[in-house]
Order: sequence, then structure tokens, then C-alpha cells
Amino acid sequence: MNNQFNFDRVTSADQPRNNCELMLDNETLGTTVGSPVITIGAVLFDPYSSDSSEELARRALMIRIDISDSIKYSTGVDGGTIRWWFEQKDEAIKALVGNDSVPVQAALRTLERYCNERGSFMADEFFDDICDFPKCNRFWAKDPDFDMRLLQHYYDHPDLSGKLPWTFHKCRSVRTVQDLAWPEGGLERPEFDVPGVAHNASWDAITQAMTVQAVMRRLGLARDQDVEFNSWKGNDNVQVFET
Repeated sequence: MNNQFNFDRVTSADQPRNNCELMLDNETLGTTVGSPVITIGAVLFDPYSSDSSEELARRALMIRIDISDSIKYSTGVDGGTIRWWFEQKDEAIKALVGNDSVPVQAALRTLERYCNERGSFMADEFFDDICDFPKCNRFWAKDPDFDMRLLQHYYDHPDLSGKLPWTFHKCRSVRTVQDLAWPEGGLERPEFDVPGVAHNASWDAITQAMTVQAVMRRLGLARDQDVEFNSWKGNDNVQVFET
């Protein structure tokens, strides 16, 4: 099911019809501001629609940052986080590195462009119909105090240049809306048909975007509220795929 965007008005007062929003997830070598960010996962989505994981994967972004460069502009690596990574699945660990790794500066610029540049020339870099999407209106993360702040460290670094794609008042928390929809906790949340592995930044972003969409349906706010949607497994009593 594809998103339908209305370009006539893109204002905070008209959110339910104008929603190109961004879900962000980082994988890092620490948990405090200044820790090295080594992968950035993001996906453009509409909270008030319902997308399959395949549709979101088609337009998702995965940026691998050269680990040496990331550490260079960081305040240091956390040993406890390194130990935690050694306990994760091989697929998640392997996703941290690759021949497509880029310097921090290039990663910042790529994220800026993905969020806010919309020209036909963007299709070759990202996905075919990105020029049909509005610029990002709001920015989500499981916890903005973590993901947004860790990236802000790089955007604010005196030896790097770049414009932070968001302002603080446009950031939203997945955990907050989850608690509104399912105040009793995880056992109420739906399970998603997401083929990726946990702790891969792009797949985590996709799962979190689907979580927000599920919240809006649960609260009766989805634009396609009456449309049957079968891309989630189970029902409201099945646990969600956790990131």
C-alpha cells in the first residue's frame, strides 16, 4: 500500500494529510553523546498510512561510516558496548562494515539530502520516486535523546561541516506513542513481517516506522483506517519484533 501525499499544504496544522516523515536509527560504539556512530539507518514514511516492510525497504537508507573516521571525531569507544556487540548475531555485526563505508562528512551530507532534497536527479542516489515526496516534516527515533543527539555531535563538530536536518521541535519518540497505544506494554503490540535482523540500523528503522503506523491505526487516526491490512502477523495480542 503506497503513501498518498497532498502537496497543497505542508503545515503542522495539517499533519494527517501531509506526512513525509523520517524514522532514524543508529548503531554505535557507545551510549553517550560523542560515542562513535558506525551505521545510520533511515526510512521515509507516512505515520497515517500502512506500509509493508517490502515497501519501506525499497525506500530505506543505510549508511555505513568508516569506523576509523567515526572514532576520530568521537570522544571515545565504550568497552561495554563492544562487549555487547560480540554477543549479537553475526548478520548484525557484519552489517556494521563493508566496502561501501564512507567518511563521516559524506555520511552527514547524504542524510541531509535524503531528508530534504527533492529533485529528479535524486532517484539515482536513493530510490525512483523520491522526487514525489515532500521534504521531511517530522523526525522520529526510538529515543531522540539518543539517536538525534549522537548525530548532532558530528553536525556540531568544529572540524566537520553540515546542516542538522531537523530542529528540536520536530523530533518525536517511538516509545512515547507506543505507551499511548499500548499502555500495558509489549505483549499487546503486533508482530511485523520484517525479514531483516535486529540491530541492523535500516531494518530497525523500518520496524520502528511500522510501529508508529500501527499506533495510528490503534488510536483510530490512520488515513486508511477502514482498509484491511494483512502485512502484520498475528493480532493485537502478539509481541512486536523488538529492535
